[in-house]
Amino acid sequence: MKFYEVVVADAQGAERKLRVPSPTDVQAADAAAPLMKSGESILSIRETPDDGLQRTDGPPPRTQAEELAPTTPDMAARHDPS
Repeated sequence: MKFYEVVVADAQGAERKLRVPSPTDVQAADAAAPLMKSGESILSIRETPDDGLQRTDGPPPRTQAEELAPTTPDMAARHDPS
C-alpha cells in the first residue's frame, strides 16, 4: 500500500490536503472521495513517502467486489448454467 496526498479545493479556491492509503494514484481519488466536502474538486494527486507513522485521513478505497457485494451478494461465487 502506498500513500498519496490529494489536494482538493472548493469553488472559492480554498485548498486542503488529504492523505490516503491506496495501491494506485487512480484509486487514491476513490479513497479521497468520501472525505471531500460538497463542491470540492481534486486539484492534484501525488505519492508521498511512508514516514513510518502511517497516518491517514481515511481508509483505503474499496475494491470493486466490495462495492458490488451489497447489490449482488454471492453472485461472484454463483455459477448459472443458463
